[in-house]
Amino acid sequence: MKFDPHIHSVYSGDSRSEVIDILIQAEKKGLDAIAISDHNEIKGSRLARSYGGNIIVVPSIEISSDKGHILGLGVDEIIPKGLSAVETVDRIHDAGGLAIVPHPFSYYRHGLFCNVDKNLVVDGVETKNARYIFGYSNKQAETLAYNKRLATLGASDSHFLKSVGDAFTEVNTKGDDSVDGILKAIKHRRCKAMGHRTSNFLIAKEVFVKKVLRRYPKREE
Repeated sequence: MKFDPHIHSVYSGDSRSEVIDILIQAEKKGLDAIAISDHNEIKGSRLARSYGGNIIVVPSIEISSDKGHILGLGVDEIIPKGLSAVETVDRIHDAGGLAIVPHPFSYYRHGLFCNVDKNLVVDGVETKNARYIFGYSNKQAETLAYNKRLATLGASDSHFLKSVGDAFTEVNTKGDDSVDGILKAIKHRRCKAMGHRTSNFLIAKEVFVKKVLRRYPKREE
């Protein structure tokens, strides 16, 4: 099963992708499941699940801890930003989720393991985040995952529609193609990172549209 666990919608504040369009694009890209992991927000995730359809939507949130970003995969509640990394992970687990570290060694994107001890107990790391230039931070993540026996995930970290599914996680659910089945497979490391880098030209173009032209869609409330 193809699963993109890290997609941003308009509810993130730094993405122009409408939730319904993300679902349509995911199906076009041949994905089976997605998670909308907005920054400190779950409105987009909940909206995606309300639509139904062929794509499985796993609850998720990208939390800004005091030392870097952590995905709460399977979490359907707000976990406050600014908590310590340890407390953030504990809150994720208390909410029944998995603590996944996105872009863990990318210092300019709040990579957690640039700032905390690598012995922090988490469930997995992104070893193929599609938003990279040279891929050095992804390589570091691969080494960490191997040494610590962590789940390895691929993710688009999409902030615009064309990049949805560029990188993804291949999940072996053993036939349990459901939210619980996906989370269980990742917990037991039955997954691997797949896909390719997002075009840096497209990323630069999107940054120009957002930062210079200031074009953002209106969010549904």
